[in-house]
Amino acid sequence: MGKHYYFEVDYKCTCEVCGNEIHGIMKRGPLEYSGGVLPTVMAVAIDAADMKLSQKLIESAVEGTGNQPYIAEKADTCPICGARQSWYPMAEPKKPGGIGGYIVAAVVGALIGMLVWGIAFFDAVIPFILCLAMGGGLGIFLVHLYRAKHGDEDAKMYDEMKKQYEEYIASLKTRTVKNKPEILWDTARRNPCDN
Repeated sequence: MGKHYYFEVDYKCTCEVCGNEIHGIMKRGPLEYSGGVLPTVMAVAIDAADMKLSQKLIESAVEGTGNQPYIAEKADTCPICGARQSWYPMAEPKKPGGIGGYIVAAVVGALIGMLVWGIAFFDAVIPFILCLAMGGGLGIFLVHLYRAKHGDEDAKMYDEMKKQYEEYIASLKTRTVKNKPEILWDTARRNPCDN
């Protein structure tokens, strides 16, 4: 079994708001490598190809043309003024609640009801209908209980995230400078994951 590694590279950038220089790390991964299983020549070739691929994916993500996820550590926001940089976008938060949770819970509950029916009452029709209805109803009831208990916390968290998002969008409209980070490719490396 292979080990898991992050592809990492350092970068620097000038803050779009206060003009201070920011330093940080970009990560892509975790990726799995087989380590000493491959012959050394093949392992070196695979590593070189992955380093090149990682470089292209990070460049395209920073330029806004790619959709590969990457993580910017320490400097997605400026440590001096706290401004989030435009090249590290913020996703609009999703409002909690809605009917989707109830539908998923009803379907999962109905599947569990079918499993109970299959084990205990396989050839009977009425227990089949009862197991489906009870399983779906139980799923809906459990989602309702969860939302009744945690609804205020979820709503507060959503309101806070929505406020941060709106402030970020408003600050982007007022900025005259939009910088891209300078990626220091000579610092590219792999670091093992903790897990």
